[in-house]
Amino acid sequence: MDYSKIRGFNYQPSWASHGIEIWGSAFDLETCRREIGLGKKYFPGMNTLRLWLSFDAYVRYPGEMPDRFHRMIELGDEFGVQFIPTLFNGWHSIPDFGGISLEMIEYWNTGERFRKVFSPYMEKIVKPHAGDKRVLLWDLCNEPFNSAWDSRGKSTLLNWLKKVYSGCKELGAKAPLTVGSVPNMEIVRTLEPVSDVITFHPYFAWNAWITIKEQLEHLMDEARGYSNFMNKPLLATETGWGALDDKKRSETLSAELSALAQRKIGFTAHVLHHSLVADCHRPEYGPITGAGYMAFIEKDGSLRPYHDIFNSF
Repeated sequence: MDYSKIRGFNYQPSWASHGIEIWGSAFDLETCRREIGLGKKYFPGMNTLRLWLSFDAYVRYPGEMPDRFHRMIELGDEFGVQFIPTLFNGWHSIPDFGGISLEMIEYWNTGERFRKVFSPYMEKIVKPHAGDKRVLLWDLCNEPFNSAWDSRGKSTLLNWLKKVYSGCKELGAKAPLTVGSVPNMEIVRTLEPVSDVITFHPYFAWNAWITIKEQLEHLMDEARGYSNFMNKPLLATETGWGALDDKKRSETLSAELSALAQRKIGFTAHVLHHSLVADCHRPEYGPITGAGYMAFIEKDGSLRPYHDIFNSF
């Protein structure tokens, strides 16, 4: 697989902010079909979508939630895309999407408790698609260390991730496994043992932790060098730092996507469509962080100004 050719998006459906809503009783396949269809219309080269699943929704709707995922995967045939299903989430903002926490994992990571709570979810999601070519990668957990501030916390979460990794392999998953990492090489290296493909999130966070383009390029060069050293593919499963100003956001995209393309690193930008999920909407729909507004398609279905720049890369 040539991961350098991946051109896609993270996709959060528009109608909800929490995974329980998205994958629970409010699930709306027709809205997903329309929004993914708009993605293909505006970005004809779109070949991959990273889906954020919801373990919380599975706990609440253990029968229905897996079926909703199965129906979503079928849209891959309709639109000619593959998927990166993300099983768990470690990123939390306002409003909260939901997901795992260190407190949760510390309690539920014993053998018996893991088998009782996490194993059935993995079996119902992964096993039916173990050999499904519409699944490009299985992302075990989005940014799992975000709330782990010391080595003990990271060790606890890594131990849990190793169980998730081995569990997916035992279920027969043919697609490679990975863990989406924040743009920090120490964490990228820590997650390598549970990543068949190394995935990272190179954001040009110009108003936060990466203030000049050279810092971003240095990070990408480090990641490329490390993936070559480990003889593993490299993929950016998030990029596209946001801004409320459309032109400013497009300039940030240009810096990120050009640097990735020059290094032959494929990417799934964040995020395809306006959504009530944090960072995916304008201020009238909720609190705004330093990440601003990250959508490429507006609430009314129109292409966000200047965002056709995606097609240049």
